[in-house]
Amino acid sequence: MIKVTQQAGLDESTLAALASGRAEPALDLFLDTLMKLRGVSDSEGEVISGIALEGEAPAEMSVDALAMAFAAIERGGMARQRELAYPELAVLPARLREAIESAESRSGWKTIGLGIRSLDLGAPGALKAEIVRVAPGMTVPRHTHKGRELTLCIHGEYMDSGAVYGPGDFSIRDPSIHHEPKALDGAPAYALAVTDAGLKFDGLLGMFQKVFGH
Repeated sequence: MIKVTQQAGLDESTLAALASGRAEPALDLFLDTLMKLRGVSDSEGEVISGIALEGEAPAEMSVDALAMAFAAIERGGMARQRELAYPELAVLPARLREAIESAESRSGWKTIGLGIRSLDLGAPGALKAEIVRVAPGMTVPRHTHKGRELTLCIHGEYMDSGAVYGPGDFSIRDPSIHHEPKALDGAPAYALAVTDAGLKFDGLLGMFQKVFGH
């Protein structure tokens, strides 16, 4: 059963952008990964894809389009994948895996807390997309968000606000929500997070954040 936690909904303009294919690159990557993790037959994916296709104008294809498509597929299948810093992520959907490969070659993972690392995917546009890795049994310090956050579990499992999230489960949160996700024991948890603003920590970390302006 797929879990969706929506404490802050997407506004009409965002939904319209998703349907028309005009979404921010980070949001588009989020949606593509969500659909792949849930399977192409997922009803939500079919509805959104159908709406997007209805809005597209037909285009003429060249006589050798099919041959070119097969050639591109063959080239892609022959391409060697770069080894990832965390091999367990090699099973992710191709588009997200390629984004991780590219980000690792540019900047790499950064430690942002005890047992917590992040990888900025460098998505263009106003929204930020990053992968967050939480070591087994570790907890992200309690925080809220200065804007909205979409979080998709992509590997492993973590607990957040009393619910357990596994691959394909996602949540949508806003500044009114305070939470502290914790990776379950036994394996690290990974999430794809898309945000329009930074984190705002509670407690002592929040005090340091105010002082140093981060």
